[in-house]
Amino acid sequence: MTRTMIDGQEMALSNLDKAFYKKAGVTKGDVIDYYRQAYPVMKRHLDGRPLTLHRYPDGVHEDGFYQKQAPDYLPDFVERVEIEKREDGKQQQIVCDSEATVAYLANLGTIEFHIWLSRLERLNYPDKMVFDLDPPHDDFEAVRQAALDLRNLLREMKAESYVMTTGSSGLHVAVSLEPEYLFDRVRSVVEMMASWVAAQFPEKYTTEVRKDKREGRLFLDIARNAYAQTSVAPYSLRSREQCSVAAPLDWGELHDSELHSRTYTIENTFRRLGQKDDPWKHFYDRPSLLGDLEERMEEL
Repeated sequence: MTRTMIDGQEMALSNLDKAFYKKAGVTKGDVIDYYRQAYPVMKRHLDGRPLTLHRYPDGVHEDGFYQKQAPDYLPDFVERVEIEKREDGKQQQIVCDSEATVAYLANLGTIEFHIWLSRLERLNYPDKMVFDLDPPHDDFEAVRQAALDLRNLLREMKAESYVMTTGSSGLHVAVSLEPEYLFDRVRSVVEMMASWVAAQFPEKYTTEVRKDKREGRLFLDIARNAYAQTSVAPYSLRSREQCSVAAPLDWGELHDSELHSRTYTIENTFRRLGQKDDPWKHFYDRPSLLGDLEERMEEL
């Protein structure tokens, strides 16, 4: 047990030498250190958003579990928010708004941080849209091409788009939004966009939810765009054995033939950030207006 002060909060960090990623040689202490160092670039993406934690208290080689509801034993410095559930009732969820909180949650065995697409002040009004692209046959080239095709459409819509490796198998394409419409309205526009791309390239893409109807085509997944749904936070670790990272990219990097979803890891992420700024640094600075996107889609 190691006692330390973080952001003026005293906490006890335990089992720091425990192997969390056996193949990568990464310990629990390494994970805590990673999140403390990453917090300055993660902060803009975590602030004000309810979290779902993916916890692996005994490391990623053992079973993990998702946790939405905030446990009763949290210290006072960990912010919570009361959430209206989609069904009846309410629940408390965690909000990560400090280095102390991210360290505390990592000490609980949190490997992955998954965030809402809306913030506390307007939980029913998303400020981003996300397209989730995973390869049908572990073919990253198909994901790369899908991201570029989506970008071409979004350019035509005059929307600034961003791309990120998920650290798992695919990519996320995201657009910052002015939080002025409910989730259902945003989802309808995202669905319109995905359907348009699938119609332009029917041999490559599909919006069929049922796997047996996809016929080997890449699924343009828009399911994240709903109330209480989450997407992996930029710079979150993933539970893959390489200790990969969900890494924001510049669009130009997508043309690197050696790039794949697990290119960036706990070992090389800070070297990368030492050479360039966070490619999503200005994600929230220039939000698109959903009404404008909707009008432009209807004109296509």
